[in-house]
Amino acid sequence: MSEGVPGSAGVAASHGRILELIRSAGGLSRQELLAATGMSRATLYERLDALARTGYIYEAESLGVKVGRRPRNIRFDDRGRIVLTLALGQTRATVSVADTDGSPLRSVVVRHDITAPAQSVLAPLIEVGRSLLLEGDDSEILVGVGVGLPAPVETGTGRVVHATTVPQWDSDAVVTSVGRAWDVPLVVENDAMAGGLGERSNDDETLVYVKVGTGIGCGIVVDGSILRGAHGAAGSIGHIRVAPDGPLCRCGRHGCLAAFSSGLAISERLSGSGRRTLDDIRSAAEGGDAEVCRTLHAAAKMLGSALDATVTTINPHRLVLGGRIGSLPPFVDGVRETVFANVVDRIADGLLIEPGAPDDRSAVRGLTALVMRKVFAPASVDHSVGILAPGGISP
Repeated sequence: MSEGVPGSAGVAASHGRILELIRSAGGLSRQELLAATGMSRATLYERLDALARTGYIYEAESLGVKVGRRPRNIRFDDRGRIVLTLALGQTRATVSVADTDGSPLRSVVVRHDITAPAQSVLAPLIEVGRSLLLEGDDSEILVGVGVGLPAPVETGTGRVVHATTVPQWDSDAVVTSVGRAWDVPLVVENDAMAGGLGERSNDDETLVYVKVGTGIGCGIVVDGSILRGAHGAAGSIGHIRVAPDGPLCRCGRHGCLAAFSSGLAISERLSGSGRRTLDDIRSAAEGGDAEVCRTLHAAAKMLGSALDATVTTINPHRLVLGGRIGSLPPFVDGVRETVFANVVDRIADGLLIEPGAPDDRSAVRGLTALVMRKVFAPASVDHSVGILAPGGISP
């Protein structure tokens, strides 16, 4: 019988699985790894040596004072490793170089129109990304690139599957353009789904994340995994029809939630008062402008009514409202009041409804997490160790 975690197949203690254990724990001693894997000492040490030779792990600080040789903490070697993220919204994008936890090291915000042809949007962002990478020193190692889009994305291929928001883009525009720019693994994800992953506090949390910027997007995260649905469109709440005879939505239908509660709809409603941009609206709300706060509150109550079914179905620990509009206090208050007024007690009990990041920080964290999961997945690590280690060590 193959060695591995007791009661499971031997592949559970492959090079990649061992690295996964080390990464998830933030570092382990050899004794802890022996206990966790059930492997023989000789086999474990051989695999640790291979992981060290190929740059995946290193021995860090001693774990307390012991008689004789002190055990050392074996850690994932993230020193110098970075991820490049391009978090695209409908009117602007944030290009960031982040560490492996998703904390931005360097960032630039670029304004654009997502409805323009793909190359005119992506080419400037790629150039900004190149410039940010050149600002680093020789110790930095680019692990991968993550791109967030305000459109449904097909898992695995990175192709856009519904181009309502990006009508002039080929479905594989991002994969082609960004994939050509850097010879590293690429992840493409819906912006709200990436934001939801970035807002989670731990992998045991069930989270509903709603981003309200120019448009409305929703990401649902359960046990650390994004709920994407059959075709990558789970959480497309912006086009729930809340009033059949309501205003015209950009998708061509009448009465969509986005036509009532999106930043675009709110800015159109407030344009007569001179509040034409989301930045104008945010500034006015933060200054206590009564008309703006009333408009935000009304839009939030409509969103809250539409979220009742989602919250009841998912039963999350938290409902997080992000984006330049969604994170504003009058908006959060309106959603909170409506949801708590409508859902039953057993759903409301313990539910937190709170603001998230107003900018793209949550998307950067989420995209980084997805890149790291792809690059350091056990199967990927096993493959790399087999190629890079002397003699082609097998998993």
